[in-house]
Amino acid sequence: MPGPFYWSVRAVHAGAPLFVGLGNLESRALGGRLAEQRVDRPVYICGLPRAGTTITLQMLSEHPDVVTHKYADFLMPYMPYVWNKVFPRIPVDAMRKPVPRIHRDRIEVTRDSAEMGEEILWEHFFPHIHNENNYSVLDATTSNPGFERFYDEHLRKLALVRGRTRYVSKAIMCVVRMQYLRKLFPDARFLLYIRNPVDHVASLIKQDRIWAELEQSDPRQIEIIELTGHHEFGPKQVMANVGNPDELRAIRALFDSGRIAESRARYWGYVYGFVAKQLEDDSELARRVCVVRYEDLCADSLPTIDRIIAHAELKPESFAATREAYGEKLSFPDYYKPKFDDAQLASIIAATSDVAARFGYDVDAIARKVAVS
Repeated sequence: MPGPFYWSVRAVHAGAPLFVGLGNLESRALGGRLAEQRVDRPVYICGLPRAGTTITLQMLSEHPDVVTHKYADFLMPYMPYVWNKVFPRIPVDAMRKPVPRIHRDRIEVTRDSAEMGEEILWEHFFPHIHNENNYSVLDATTSNPGFERFYDEHLRKLALVRGRTRYVSKAIMCVVRMQYLRKLFPDARFLLYIRNPVDHVASLIKQDRIWAELEQSDPRQIEIIELTGHHEFGPKQVMANVGNPDELRAIRALFDSGRIAESRARYWGYVYGFVAKQLEDDSELARRVCVVRYEDLCADSLPTIDRIIAHAELKPESFAATREAYGEKLSFPDYYKPKFDDAQLASIIAATSDVAARFGYDVDAIARKVAVS
């Protein structure tokens, strides 16, 4: 973890109220230019991590109409217009060349690579959302005028400074905020990512182990990850509270006692069960959501990409070369395989089968194949 990056992120986090005020001054200074900019059909990539959200964000960021947050934005998330004017002129070489992500998942990034950047804003204006004792869901009844104005202006400033019109966000926790976002942006689109629970749990466990290693070898890196709104992995992971607090407490107890596979599986069923019911009860929201299965993205890439582009209402003509490139690039991971004993597979089946079937998965059949292999 480079010292200047570490201390810069810490300083901005500590001074967040000041920088929010400066962000408001930035909006006023832009005046009529900002007033003419609108948030046009924003696209939110959401779902539990390790289901294809990052590679999709990188792919869509190559569309000429799309604007996203970048790694460099972590250094100043509150003043996107000024920061995007100033930062390219700073003579810093860090991350100019591609480097592997700490996730060890074949993806390389630079400081200009697209990344999940807006969670910092959500955390500032909704301090309770990453506390498991508090209800995490934001819906149509949610009201936070300060956030709503700041967030709307933030997206318009980002589009204005980058000269692009369509905002796309990898906002995995927005899986429990879709109704609120639809209230803010009635023309918003959602890409809901899901993966068969056997492989999904295996991938999450792999990340938990990597985060545990980092906690020992480079704790400052974990600290910065958390300050930038990432709480998905490792010993300090924070789970979303979507109701039924007794179930969430049981999931947490399993995790803390070392029964990670069962905990991750029950959390998979807990979150996606909530989402499935929300979509069943809210037909208008369901029309805004495109379900993208990880397996389809990897094995049937081009038709899946076409479905994503169509749902997002992005122009396919200017995306043709990127489409072909990612059709060749996308594939199943070959650097790890699920390894579960019979008891773990049984717990995954029990915890996820009913919910998974609503998304077209036969968990029992998938588990049998893993057991044989």
